[in-house]
Amino acid sequence: MQGSGENKPVVKTAIVLPEGVYKVAGAYTCQASKHASSPQRVFKSSFARVNSVRITSPSPKAKSKLGFTKKLAPVPVQPPPAVATGQGVDFLVYPSGDCVCVCNVGALDQDGPHREKRYQSDPTCCAINPATSSAENLETLIGFESGEILLVDAVTFAQSGKFNASGVLNNSRVTDVRWLPGTVNTFVASFGNGVMLVFDKDKDDANAKSASATAVPDLSGSELSFSVLHPKTSRNNPISRWHVGRGPINHVCFSTDTPVKMALCCHDGHARVFDFAQEKLAVSFRSQFGAMLCAAWSPDNHYLITGGEDDVIVVWSMEDKCALARCLGHNSWLSAVQFDPECCEDDEDGTGPGSNYRFLSVAQDGRLCFWDLNEGNLIFSRKRTGAPRKSFIASPAQASSLVVEVPRPEEIPSMEPVVNVLIDLEPLSTLHVTQTGLVTACFGGEAKLWSKPGAMGGEVMEA
Repeated sequence: MQGSGENKPVVKTAIVLPEGVYKVAGAYTCQASKHASSPQRVFKSSFARVNSVRITSPSPKAKSKLGFTKKLAPVPVQPPPAVATGQGVDFLVYPSGDCVCVCNVGALDQDGPHREKRYQSDPTCCAINPATSSAENLETLIGFESGEILLVDAVTFAQSGKFNASGVLNNSRVTDVRWLPGTVNTFVASFGNGVMLVFDKDKDDANAKSASATAVPDLSGSELSFSVLHPKTSRNNPISRWHVGRGPINHVCFSTDTPVKMALCCHDGHARVFDFAQEKLAVSFRSQFGAMLCAAWSPDNHYLITGGEDDVIVVWSMEDKCALARCLGHNSWLSAVQFDPECCEDDEDGTGPGSNYRFLSVAQDGRLCFWDLNEGNLIFSRKRTGAPRKSFIASPAQASSLVVEVPRPEEIPSMEPVVNVLIDLEPLSTLHVTQTGLVTACFGGEAKLWSKPGAMGGEVMEA
């Protein structure tokens, strides 16, 4: 008779890829999670590489403001030039239970560089401001189950702003917070009731009377119904109020091109892509079934990858507005997907799609997958009908339709991961690709740093 221990899954601490070996270079477990009586869960985290020292031109001292928020002197609209001295410092900020953990990623095994703070309401998401943060001042947004959003210095946890206090603007839980690319003051917050608010960190919230007077639009018509409302005055937050879909907005993802595109992963199974500045819906990608949970833009913004409750990652072409491939490797809900820009090959003239895209994924099955999107890795079904394959791109959708669905399995190529490994017995929730490796975290509150081949002890394969 075989012992029960023989069937226990083996958790990997090294990942072998053709270019080399990724190894665990450090790990840190939230201390609050160690002593918690109930299982903890890591929600939306934030990673940033910041300058060890940030030198900026002095800004004039601003008068204090009265209202719902108490703020420091505002940052100028145009960020002043910064001079970096020394090496960059990698920080990970993540919630776990009722605690927010701040880790110096380069020293996960050390006790000194990490900080934790417990709150009365459970934090759900974090976002570091990459435009203003440094190792001495890590400007970070924290969203909570209560609907409140705090702006803190994650180095000292000193609070410099409070938004949606007591749910005055929206009384649902915060599901995600994101800084708008190319700005230093503007951020968005999505909520569990399908609302997204746009904030200016240097403005106060509208009073309770003004907020309660905001009409709630009727979205009972088309599945693509949405509305954007603007206040009568621009003196207060929110700058705008979006109502999208009929359930929670699970994830917000901005592109890096101009004009900025915003993808909203919604609980109704849609990943809605908007022109953020024009407040116009460009296309909506719909899952096979279940909610959309995560998304990521390719470095050149030609593709959007999504993951959800159907356990499948789908690659979508923005140019042709169609599904390019179904990626099969996980057997549980997807938690996070990320591209690795250093392993993506650009187009020769820089105008079209590249020849290869490396992206990674983690899910609640505890597995980490590496994927290489290229024409050679696409698997076409033998049952596929129609004209033979002629290009990397699948057939584009009808131009008249804003809703694009995943085709039947025999009508779309599939793709298998280059590597599929179990890295944790706990469900995974966090994935960040860094210059030196990867950062993952699980529901139990443990963060791991994986060193890339050739960095921090990672092994490089020789030809």
